Amino acid sequence: MKYFDEIDNQIVDYLKEKGRDRVTKIADELGINRVTAAQRLEKLVKGGIITRFTVKLNYEAVGLEVLAFVFISFKKTDNVTQEALAHLVSDLDGVEEVHIIAGEFDILAKVRARNLRELGEKVVNKIRAFSGVESTFSHVVFQTVKD
Repeated sequence: MKYFDEIDNQIVDYLKEKGRDRVTKIADELGINRVTAAQRLEKLVKGGIITRFTVKLNYEAVGLEVLAFVFISFKKTDNVTQEALAHLVSDLDGVEEVHIIAGEFDILAKVRARNLRELGEKVVNKIRAFSGVESTFSHVVFQTVKD
């Protein structure tokens, strides 16, 4: 993609806030021509700027009331790499995101659970059971201000 201008930025911001919508509505909301909005949206998708359209869940409504960030320290072993461990963690139910990070910890996982007991089971019985996990440190979220 040759450039990303203010109109592209407005379209992306609109989609991040309101999700996928009819091109006519996007154009009306942004005060641009419908054809321009359609062409720009297509360009953003084809250019790899927008990689997917997704759903924003109300996690409490589906029973996943606990959100935690789990920091994982990697212990080098002969049978697992840090990247392989990150992929194992990412395959667990309730794990939304996994990042290989720099700093005191090596991997960061965003984990959802029905309650604290379930979160504890995921961390203690699943994540800590993986070869290559030296330790974990969990931060439970009280309130999300922006996501």
